[in-house]
Amino acid sequence: MNKDNKKIKHIKIKTEKTYKGGTNNIKKKFSSDIIKLVEPKELINNEEFPKFSYIGGSGFYGVHFTLLKNQEIRADGGTMNYMSGNIEINTTSGGIMSSLFRGLSGSSIFYNIFKNPTIYNGFINLSGFYPGNVGCFYIPPGKKFCLVHDTYICSTTNLEISTKLRLGGFILGYGLAFVKVTSINTPGLLFISSFGNIIPIPINPGSSVSIDNGVLIGFDENLSINTRSVGGFKSLLFSGEGLISNITNSGNYPITIYVQSRSKTAYIDHIKEMVRTKR
Repeated sequence: MNKDNKKIKHIKIKTEKTYKGGTNNIKKKFSSDIIKLVEPKELINNEEFPKFSYIGGSGFYGVHFTLLKNQEIRADGGTMNYMSGNIEINTTSGGIMSSLFRGLSGSSIFYNIFKNPTIYNGFINLSGFYPGNVGCFYIPPGKKFCLVHDTYICSTTNLEISTKLRLGGFILGYGLAFVKVTSINTPGLLFISSFGNIIPIPINPGSSVSIDNGVLIGFDENLSINTRSVGGFKSLLFSGEGLISNITNSGNYPITIYVQSRSKTAYIDHIKEMVRTKR
């Protein structure tokens, strides 16, 4: 057969997306339709969010951001540890009523927005007020997430930060107001501090879980939380547990609540008792 009459084989060339190194370094986007606790490595090649890592150790972690030109982070007042000289700061109260309720809860009434307006990379290190870890939550569009007021460290500026009043918070040991984080059009990142580690607890429909007061750290806005004694009158007085929070999933889909591995309420009460007995 003539060379020219030979059938030419068409070879399909498979193109692979390369996320680390290589000449075709295609950036990927993290996507999820649920609120999710994520690690820095899951977002390392994502161009939507500032790059971050956790710095510290031995129970005293902070979150370290690298901010490119015009990137910014919103943070709670007093959470900044250090930053590069090219970072600008703008302080806002977030509204009179919201600031008032946050102040009544013992939280800072101001937020700071840290921005890099220059062409040079900048950095900033932020942390919470208690020993423990830092967790990053991915908040997809249309989702709302509530957290205990003194756990909020910072978030991307596309997330709306407001105050959610829950009068039962006094009984639960969390104060009057919770921080409500809302994602409207685009996904965002939320960073919180925990006393110990952050532990997700899934609750199936029709199931419930009881947790010690002072341990709850984050939950869905519509979640119903009831407070009750740990047992009978004797248990209430002498068990050392006192009141607990009972959370029931009355919906049709699984939900996840987030707790910290140590109770700040119990820890603070323990410190107060130590101070009282040593006077």
